[in-house]
Amino acid sequence: MTERDAFTADQWRSLIDAAPAIARAVAVTVGSASQTVGELGAFVKLVDRTASDDPGGLLGAIVSDLHGRLAGGMPAERPVDPFMNGIEAARIAGAILSIEADPSDGDRVRAWFLSVAQVVAEAKWEGGVLGIGGEHVSQHEREAIAAIRDALGVTGTEEA
Repeated sequence: MTERDAFTADQWRSLIDAAPAIARAVAVTVGSASQTVGELGAFVKLVDRTASDDPGGLLGAIVSDLHGRLAGGMPAERPVDPFMNGIEAARIAGAILSIEADPSDGDRVRAWFLSVAQVVAEAKWEGGVLGIGGEHVSQHEREAIAAIRDALGVTGTEEA
């Protein structure tokens, strides 16, 4: 099992920063500012739920640190391009996990990062008028999830 001390401080920070960056990348693909806020709220709830479930191991350590960081709410970072920032954060996290983590731990963390993207995408209906029509996950969100999956190095098409 991979322990936290297997990572440098910069690597650990990159792993902690990946989940919020991934959430933002999906949240900004479509919709209004209020939809983005709702989608990011779904991310915070996912972190709370995962922390409560205490998954243990590397994932548990990452989620615990992330949960502590988010205790005051979503960080107010405003990257110039949140989508590309999220893809880059996923790519860096995937590379770190490939090099430093045991394969099973790395796969588990990658799957959770991918679940972050999925939960954010599913948080709000996209399109439609007065609740009629629209879709649960938009084409843009599906494309963002595919890009994140690729960046993380997740093989296969199964959803997290």
